[in-house]
Amino acid sequence: MSFKLKLVKKISTIGGLVALTACTSIAPLDPIIGDTGKPFSEIANSTDVISYGLDLEIFPKSKSIAGVGYSQFLITQNTSQVELKLDSRFDVTKILVDEKPTTYQRVGGIITIDLGETKTIGAAVKVAVHYSGKPHIALNAPWSGGFVWSETENGTPWIATAVQGEGCDLFWPCKDHFADKADSMQISLTVPKTVSAVTNGILESVNDIGDDKHQFNWKLSVPASDYNIALNIGPFTRIQQSYTSVNGASVPIEFWALNKNTDKAQALINDDLLQQISFFEEFLGPYPWGGQKLGFVETPHLGMEHQTINAYGKKYLRDKNGFDWLLHHELTHEWFGNLITHEKLNDAWLHEGFGLYMQPIYSLYKFGEAAYTHTMYESYLGLVNCHPVVMEGVITSDQAFNSDIYGKGGWTLHTLRWLIGDELFWQATRELLYATVDTQNLPYPIAPRYRNTQDFIDIVNKLTGEDYTWLFDVYLKQAALPELQQIRTDNKLVLKWQTPANLVFPMPIPISINGKTAIYTTIDDQITLDVDQQDHVIIDPQMKVLRYLPIIGLCEENQAKRDKKRK
Repeated sequence: MSFKLKLVKKISTIGGLVALTACTSIAPLDPIIGDTGKPFSEIANSTDVISYGLDLEIFPKSKSIAGVGYSQFLITQNTSQVELKLDSRFDVTKILVDEKPTTYQRVGGIITIDLGETKTIGAAVKVAVHYSGKPHIALNAPWSGGFVWSETENGTPWIATAVQGEGCDLFWPCKDHFADKADSMQISLTVPKTVSAVTNGILESVNDIGDDKHQFNWKLSVPASDYNIALNIGPFTRIQQSYTSVNGASVPIEFWALNKNTDKAQALINDDLLQQISFFEEFLGPYPWGGQKLGFVETPHLGMEHQTINAYGKKYLRDKNGFDWLLHHELTHEWFGNLITHEKLNDAWLHEGFGLYMQPIYSLYKFGEAAYTHTMYESYLGLVNCHPVVMEGVITSDQAFNSDIYGKGGWTLHTLRWLIGDELFWQATRELLYATVDTQNLPYPIAPRYRNTQDFIDIVNKLTGEDYTWLFDVYLKQAALPELQQIRTDNKLVLKWQTPANLVFPMPIPISINGKTAIYTTIDDQITLDVDQQDHVIIDPQMKVLRYLPIIGLCEENQAKRDKKRK
């Protein structure tokens, strides 16, 4: 999420609504639970999730939950145990395997469940975990995640979850890894009748439970990363309409807005959302989850890309972009993050670099070159250049989501688009997403897929007929930016790329000489120009090529500025 870069480490009231989080009393998370996407254990690696289920009751007064988490596994390696993760602050009362009680061991947030016998490859196993307790309260959602227990001005509960960095095990038993998506998930949420319960997928029914409660039954019928599963409870109005997708299908739109903001939400749909979805479908292809819903819900935190029910907490304020940037950013992630998902945290830039870059592209589409250039320049000024965008080895989510996966990832795409041209760039992007460049007529359902950086490099190389590995090696796998060294004499200007580790970098560069611009390529690793001292030379006057310029500092200075800004 690009707005992670705008993190302010403080708790505040939100639009007159009181945040109830008490940060000082919150127990720290088990490090296993507090960091999603950790490598699978041998036991966890022996199963593939077929489906999840969640049947929960939410108790706003006590800030607690109770219910059952269901998992259906396909056995991929012979095993007598399966593994789930769940925050150790919950009490587990019993666990069933194929509807029979079983024994289990809990070590911190890891639950190892005995199957009673060795299950062989191809077998299916159903597990039900009965649990209850008070879930971790978010310190500063969505950046530091968990449950957000809030109230509206009249005291009605307004609750949300956001667990991108920490993972699903903060409030329900799961494998907690984006590399093992369930094919489907059934979610039943019981809440007081004063509020509605909103989550991913399609609302199948609402059932009364006694005089003061009702149960909302949802079905998500497409694969989703488990951190995307989100609970949203509040006094909502359900706004429903539809649009016709580029593939001809009618796609349902749902916006669950606080009752008092119904008119604002309707205006946001009409004035912004419909134009944005048209843009995305024109450049990329059909909205991926047209058989489910294009969904948003108003939240007491800023936002998050929860598949089919994106969190929206920007208070309907139009900003300097001329459109709602949060709406746009979360919608972007329905393609980059949800339709394609990184195989490992190392490739998180595929979510966030594209997530950032689609916004200046929309500015270009909507307002023209000046808006695009302004947005890219602001992004450039925020580069830190302390870590590679694509790191090696096993990394944590905090390491993965360093600030440059956004800005430098977006700038890498900016330069690539200039270098190979719009047509090939968007063909490569569509093939990354849909595994085809011809996307307009793809019918639903559309299959999600895992992608990594090498996949994108291979696609670019295939479509262009050239090898651009050198570009990605320098921009994504090195911390420092390439620098164009200049030596000027009375009648010559010699330019030579300096790169980290002296990597090959045959990047052409636009150069303006006395107002006339041409593109120059390196010969024997340098560019030599015949120019006199009085000639006015501007290197890359429109900043098409990502490189180090003295308008930003080096790593330590940039990091210090960012840290100061956050205080």
